Amino acid sequence: MISLLAALLISASDTSRWVVTNHGRSAGDLVVVRNGDSVVTRYIYRDRNRGTRLENRYRLARDGRFLGAEARPLRPDDTAGEVAERLELTGDVVRRDTATTRAESGGWYGLRFSSPWEMAASARYLLSRPARTALTFGGTLRAELIADTTLRLGARRQRARLVILHGQPGSVPNGVWLDERGELLASDVQWFITVREEARALLPALRRIELRWRNAEGERVSARVRTAASKVVAITGGDLFDSETGLVRVGQTIVVENDRITQVGPAASVTVPQDATVIDARGKMVLPGMWDMHAHVQVSNQSYGSLIQLAQGITTARDLAADEDVAVSQRDRERAGKLASPRYILGGFIEGPLAWAGPSEALTATESGARAWVAHYDSLGYKQIKLYNVLHPDLVPTIAAEAKKRGMKLSGHIPRGMSVRAAVSLGYDEIQHAAFLLSDFFPDSLYLPTMRAYSAVATAVAPTFDVDSPGMQALIAFLSQHRTVIDGTFNLWIGGGASVVGAGGSTNQQRADSTYVKLIRRLYEANVPLVAGTDNFTGATYHRELQMYALAGIPLARVLQIATIDAARFMGEERDYGSIATGKVADLVIVDGRPLDRLSDLSRTETVIRGGRVYRVADLKGAVAIP
Repeated sequence: MISLLAALLISASDTSRWVVTNHGRSAGDLVVVRNGDSVVTRYIYRDRNRGTRLENRYRLARDGRFLGAEARPLRPDDTAGEVAERLELTGDVVRRDTATTRAESGGWYGLRFSSPWEMAASARYLLSRPARTALTFGGTLRAELIADTTLRLGARRQRARLVILHGQPGSVPNGVWLDERGELLASDVQWFITVREEARALLPALRRIELRWRNAEGERVSARVRTAASKVVAITGGDLFDSETGLVRVGQTIVVENDRITQVGPAASVTVPQDATVIDARGKMVLPGMWDMHAHVQVSNQSYGSLIQLAQGITTARDLAADEDVAVSQRDRERAGKLASPRYILGGFIEGPLAWAGPSEALTATESGARAWVAHYDSLGYKQIKLYNVLHPDLVPTIAAEAKKRGMKLSGHIPRGMSVRAAVSLGYDEIQHAAFLLSDFFPDSLYLPTMRAYSAVATAVAPTFDVDSPGMQALIAFLSQHRTVIDGTFNLWIGGGASVVGAGGSTNQQRADSTYVKLIRRLYEANVPLVAGTDNFTGATYHRELQMYALAGIPLARVLQIATIDAARFMGEERDYGSIATGKVADLVIVDGRPLDRLSDLSRTETVIRGGRVYRVADLKGAVAIP
């Protein structure tokens, strides 16, 4: 049976193609076929073992708006599956799936599942509107024209306009590049960039223009959300969580000068300097700033994601895979006081050069290349190396030796063909994602009956996996003996989060959740070190990660120690971070609640101090439109 796309291809005079790039490598494409007022888009690219496979069908009005649209997943044989989302605009009524709402005159209504082509269509429409705005589902969509330039492309000139789309409250502003006709030229700076094939040579110039604006915007937003305070700040009368002992000290006053704590003690015995900005913390709890040990900084972090991280009480974040220029810039400008952001510790990513390679340019298949990447990251001040899925196992000893020589920690996924025990024996200090502890027992399933990722295997076996089996107990004992740190990212797996990493939902999520909760408990009981990480760029699931530890029966004081001093000790930074003590960096969190009684009270965080800079959580949330 002939497909709709094939039929359109036969009759259409307007077929366009864009390539999807992954750090310079081709990862897929976007094909758009237009026939009159009908458009079909096919957006396919590979992201490790997963990615997007989507066919969308549109019916257009004369002004470019969508009168009807539907999204369908593409099956492995490239035929379209059942409708995943449907949109219909009729008069003043818009229906999306089963929900109906009033359609405002001139409003813009699109699909949740879409491609950069739809983003370009919305940008083009908004630029034609008064004030460049249009009402949409539950809010207003606004286009901001950031740059309008002409670049040389071979023997000709190419117009390029960068449009930033500000959408629903709480959503990250995304960008798109339009050409002289208002058609898609390229998507914005991401791990995967869609670009017109003949315009690939423009990507470095487009990146420079966008980064210049993103950086300026990040500093502008950061200056706006910082609370005015003198160089001396006094937090008076609060109950202090002493992460060193796990105990609470009642009625304490903390004095901060510039970025350091200069006094800590009972309120009656601490003299508050006359010129101090005073924060009354009576009836509240003061904790050390918390650490997200598995973050991924994106270029939008500085004006969006990092503000959300701070609002969660996160004052240190460890990045474990980011574009190098973005990560180094964010780290350095935050430490210079220019960004409202956690302090970043950087881990360098190394992967093998296969089709399933992760989103990075740091690929190597040789020992000399592996050593060169470690040296490169060390020269930029990175503290850790993270290895990934398809790096050849034979390179692990070389990388481990080079990292240890330079005083860098080694962690990562477990490369294909290697076991957890082998990785640790060859030098891993830490393992990312507890799911590897499950997939380790099913190595053949990573290949048979088809090539699958650890995440898919772990999701499949979690409902029936016996954490108390002799094999798993022996593995846990091995990890305990080697003091191997587990960055479990349990928030990804418990409650169906595995779909976030492309593994789909479990066939029995309740039993899968029970497996992971029991695994946390057994790791803790065996004294295997745990660190808390989210594996995202906003830290929005950080409190959920901590709640998983509490659900597993870890005492709340120990949960908060894992979030603070334990992380600092693992990174060798406990002299300056991780607890509240004289001489340490002033990374502090003020909570209007009792998180040692109810961990959920962390959601009542009111004030965050990072390096002596004061931020009110209400201001941070207000800047990104989060209630």
